Amino acid sequence: MKKRIVSVVLAICLCMSSPSIAYASQEDSLLQEDVLIEESGSGSVARDSEIPSPTEVYDAMIALKDRDEYKEGTPWTNDEPYSDSKGYYRWKGGMLDGKNIVAVGCVAFAFILSDEAFGSLPARMYAAGAFSYEDIKVGDILRVDNDVHTVIVLEVNDAGVVVAEGNISTGDHKGRVHWGRAISKEEVMSSTSHYITRYPEGYVPPDDPEANVSIGNGTLDGGLTWNLTKAGTLTISGKGDMPDFGSIEEQPWSDNNGQVRKVVIEEGVTSIGSCAFWECGVLSVKIAPSVTIIGNSAFRGSSIISVTIPSSVKTISDSAFRECQNLSSVTVSEGVETIVQNAFRACASLTSIDLPASIGEVGAGTFFQCQKLESVTFAPGSKQVKMGDNMFTQCYYLMNVKLPKSIDRISEGMFQNCLMLAGVEIPQGAESIGGTAFASCQGLTTIVIPDSVTSIGMAAFSSSSLKDIYFTGTEAQWNSISKLGDTIAIVSKANIHYNYIPPSDSDPDEPGGGDEPGTGDKPGGGDEPGTGDKPGGGDEPGTGDKPGGGDEPGTGDKPGGGDEPGTGDKPGGGDEPGNGGNPGGDNSGNIENISQAIVTLSQTSYTYDGKPKMPSVIVKLNGKTLVLNTDYAVSYSNNTEAGTAQLTVTGKGNYTGSKTVSFTINRPADQEPIASITCRRTLYKVVYGTKPFKIDASSKSEMTFTSSNPKIAVVDKSTGEVTIKQTGVATINIKAGEASENVTVKVSPKKQSVKAVKAVKGKKLTVKWVRDKMASGYRVQISTDKKFKKNVKSKRMSKTSYTFTKLKTGKKYYVRVCSYKKSGKETLDGTWSKVKVSSKIKK
Repeated sequence: MKKRIVSVVLAICLCMSSPSIAYASQEDSLLQEDVLIEESGSGSVARDSEIPSPTEVYDAMIALKDRDEYKEGTPWTNDEPYSDSKGYYRWKGGMLDGKNIVAVGCVAFAFILSDEAFGSLPARMYAAGAFSYEDIKVGDILRVDNDVHTVIVLEVNDAGVVVAEGNISTGDHKGRVHWGRAISKEEVMSSTSHYITRYPEGYVPPDDPEANVSIGNGTLDGGLTWNLTKAGTLTISGKGDMPDFGSIEEQPWSDNNGQVRKVVIEEGVTSIGSCAFWECGVLSVKIAPSVTIIGNSAFRGSSIISVTIPSSVKTISDSAFRECQNLSSVTVSEGVETIVQNAFRACASLTSIDLPASIGEVGAGTFFQCQKLESVTFAPGSKQVKMGDNMFTQCYYLMNVKLPKSIDRISEGMFQNCLMLAGVEIPQGAESIGGTAFASCQGLTTIVIPDSVTSIGMAAFSSSSLKDIYFTGTEAQWNSISKLGDTIAIVSKANIHYNYIPPSDSDPDEPGGGDEPGTGDKPGGGDEPGTGDKPGGGDEPGTGDKPGGGDEPGTGDKPGGGDEPGTGDKPGGGDEPGNGGNPGGDNSGNIENISQAIVTLSQTSYTYDGKPKMPSVIVKLNGKTLVLNTDYAVSYSNNTEAGTAQLTVTGKGNYTGSKTVSFTINRPADQEPIASITCRRTLYKVVYGTKPFKIDASSKSEMTFTSSNPKIAVVDKSTGEVTIKQTGVATINIKAGEASENVTVKVSPKKQSVKAVKAVKGKKLTVKWVRDKMASGYRVQISTDKKFKKNVKSKRMSKTSYTFTKLKTGKKYYVRVCSYKKSGKETLDGTWSKVKVSSKIKK
């Protein structure tokens, strides 16, 4: 019996059933979608952001039992309904251990049921020993039988679990769907290697009698109030603006920010403060129609899945939803006027967005590195929209763009590295096309340029496939346009169609409109974009309704490589599905791995001049010279500043994988090197009493160090050695020539110690602890759960003892204490003491 093993640092990637194997594997995140994904997720009870109750999860899963494809006894193996040749199932639970996962067999079956219940709620995975039986809930996925089979839980009780499974390996159900097998509690805990759940950490079901019990509340500066319930609902109430916070630590709910699941901004609140929910566990938000602004970094790095911006909001501020990895649905209502820079930057799950006619400005980098973004539509309006630089840079998957009716320009780097973009119609009124605007747009063949354009910047179309330019003015007007750098040579090779009149109902990505290819001076036909509703045919990327095929760019800042299933009998590091073991075989046809190719650059050394360097390339594999844009795509990185630049070749069509080569950009010999400082750490969190340590920084120039607060942290001016004097926050400034960097040192109180825990008559418990002269106060917690995940009571105070009341008679409580230090607006918590256990609570 052969095993197919994928190196994802998780055992779920193998699911064996003799004589066949079902598996989950790493996958390039841009593999084409399987249509069954849309089918199975269409009715998900989670609605992409609401957390379903276990009862709702059960109802959603069990409803599939009546559908033909999931009925009891339906064949379900590694070869049907999913396989190497038929396609993999890709679930909506996000990455596991930092990898995208595709599946067949028993893993695919479990994923399908999970998606039906949870929609796109993200998953968490735990290895054996990191979870308990009490953690398991309806809808959780278990890797059982000592790492060879995957099941999904239908019911849980004290004796064991009831599961559903596909590709079962034994008995009359072998190789089929089976609902209702029971597994004892003992077997679950002895044979489960991995446990996957999509309930958020600390989840409290809505039917829990304590779901609405407050675990934190208070008053914000300005008079608004806040309340966080045990179920994770954080409500902001009152009238007026919400205050801004300078950091995550300044959030009043920072102690419990990982427990926040839903944010409710009630009527009367007029703004959402800066950094308010940065890195919170919030999955959804309800914004009242009284809110007019969403502050800087308000939801940055949070777990939010979907958001609706009401019409009352006028401004979405800088980085408001930046790096929200799970954000897949954004509704921007008519009335929103300004989207500030980086607002949705690096939202890795966002695939499309529609922007209203009320929008007047979209800032720089708004959708930078939204690497799954496919479609953007601006509603036509009367405003001229200001377009920020690098708005869609590295949106590798972007294919369809409908720009506003009027814009000020195509900005610098606006579509750089949008590899799948085949065509764009630039609206009348745009005055310029910025430098590198369409650089490395490998699929770009067609563009409509209005006669309002007066200049085209350097490298605007470098490394694109531009063939046809449709210009709305005369030849004389075209010749009068200023064209910088290599732009002159590139546009001279294209077919220029003068006096072009865009159809009033044209699709900006398909000049010529309709479903028929254009003729004469209208785009279409021949090698122009294909005849369907999306680019295809001719020499453009891909065929049919979707460009690109299976070898689209990868998941990092550069396309391709790294996350595909491996090759051979043990996949795990290659670039295509394995051809050994079972399944596999020769399903990959003539696919070849481009990582073994010989890549030759036209130039390997440049002199720095502040402009991007983009050498051309020749790629040979097994003696054959490959064709740019047919067999491979090219992208560049770090190719402007002096130093080492990279060129990455990514396979297309019959080629997969990628290969990166380097070239150098040298500073002129007569130019003095610019001093720079490299800080390997910019934040040092230490405990009072820590021995002296050195700031980990380096520079080719001499560095000097100074402390903003020597009473807290003294630093040696020459060596950068820091000596801790007190608790609090200090900033260490580093200078080297004209360069300057800051490093923050946060000194928290030392570990606390509990002196006494005593149960007192009247359902009370008194806790005493050691006084800490370096602390501003203390935080004491008690819980009936030794992990402090539930039934937690918490109190902050300046005294060294506290008596908890109204406790449960006959229960023992776990107790812990920590000191904290207030430093400006920041609270620094010390290390928790060792946990002590009380005697039973007395009546």
